[in-house]
Amino acid sequence: MFENIIGHRQTVGLLKEQVADNRLPGSILIEGPRYAGKLTLALELARALTCRGDRSWNCRCSSCRSQKLLIQSDTLLLGSDNFMEEISVAHQLLNANDQIYSRYLFLRSVRKLLRRFDPVFYDEKETKFKKVQPLLAYLEEALSGIDPEDISTPIKPKVLDGIVDNAADLAKEINLSTIPVNQIRKVTFWAHTSTTESRKVVIIENAEKMNDSARNSMLKILEEPPENCFFIFLSSRTGEIIPTIRSRLRSYPLKERTPEEDSKVLSLIFRENSGAFSSISSYFDSFDPDVEILSDLASEFLSYYLAEVRSDEAKNQLKEHLKEIKGESVKVFMEKLLEKARGALSGATFASVHKLDFLCRRLNQIWFDFESLNMNPQLLFEYLLYDEGGQL
Repeated sequence: MFENIIGHRQTVGLLKEQVADNRLPGSILIEGPRYAGKLTLALELARALTCRGDRSWNCRCSSCRSQKLLIQSDTLLLGSDNFMEEISVAHQLLNANDQIYSRYLFLRSVRKLLRRFDPVFYDEKETKFKKVQPLLAYLEEALSGIDPEDISTPIKPKVLDGIVDNAADLAKEINLSTIPVNQIRKVTFWAHTSTTESRKVVIIENAEKMNDSARNSMLKILEEPPENCFFIFLSSRTGEIIPTIRSRLRSYPLKERTPEEDSKVLSLIFRENSGAFSSISSYFDSFDPDVEILSDLASEFLSYYLAEVRSDEAKNQLKEHLKEIKGESVKVFMEKLLEKARGALSGATFASVHKLDFLCRRLNQIWFDFESLNMNPQLLFEYLLYDEGGQL
């Protein structure tokens, strides 16, 4: 149990004890930074909770086999994620080295997306479900032809390309801004419906993104939780989860992995041993050349924001660069800026700490305005440039 989790020894040890002793709370919160392995831990926890054998990673019970392939019907996944980032990385790994580990990585990366369209969440008559049905059917058929443990039959590159292309089209249909109330209501009905003797698990990624109606609906189910059903909330921004929900969750924090632990993840999971990457984040960024540009722009922004004297030339140049950020790059830029601002806090002066703290809080608000209110990112960026004293 938890053999595939690298790092987080204290939290993993506590979870292992509580699962073994049947003391795990019914509603928990796994919180931590990006790339800390929150979803990996949640999925392993779901496997352990539903296992009918010895709970080891190599357990051959039907539940564990289904969990490894992410097709266990008693486990639900909802909430948003950057699905194509992981799918693209797993795709390139599988193309380069067709092995059992790379097949599992690829299959699971695509399944994480597919499970967001679980029939539990949608009525077959819904317009949205009808729209994506051809994509879902194609992907299900294509994935069913890939046996992760039989590498004697090679996978044609054309098949993998087709899966990635259709997954990209499907990912566009995911609403990244909020978790809607209708999904929470359907989860509630599913959770209270006893179809098997197995435990049920609901994993909610980016749990802070529930809208007001969804929060109220979720609060009701947490106040009267169904028997034998576990709710696992995941979040990197736990301050945005309303106190009434947080008070009903047992928190299990994951800290930033050490460089040594990141190196171990890269080596064991992604077979990356070149030493070229300082972190998991930098490894994933290497697959998207635009990320480096956005990261440099985030550094430029932070330097301007923290400067004691701000020149008009630097301000105008930064504004021009910000105008070039569009589409999906908006979220990547904000992620990089938040990451750099938090990183700068450790060695900052007292005055800078105050500024950085204000920037992080404002950035979280702007992120919400962009995703939930569909506000123009350029207006938000300009607003972000103002410091607490209203100086640009």
